[in-house]
Amino acid sequence: MSIENAEQFLKDALHHAEIRDAFSDSQSPQQFLTIAQELGYHFSTEELQSVVAQHSEGVNIRRRTGIWQWLRTVPWIERQEAHP
Repeated sequence: MSIENAEQFLKDALHHAEIRDAFSDSQSPQQFLTIAQELGYHFSTEELQSVVAQHSEGVNIRRRTGIWQWLRTVPWIERQEAHP
């Protein structure tokens, strides 16, 4: 497990809708991690949340497409709120 794997996962998910789609039935952090591992990504929930927090820091406006829109559908991932 690693931060680097979580980083790569987010980069790949950004560019490949089929990766994001693979998580559509995920109902818990453990299911999410199981699917990620099946796709070849190995990270903990804490590592993923850390990467998301790093990328959210100082972000004022997020696009309503791509990775940010998708991350909004993953309720257990904590991220900073964007400020208008």
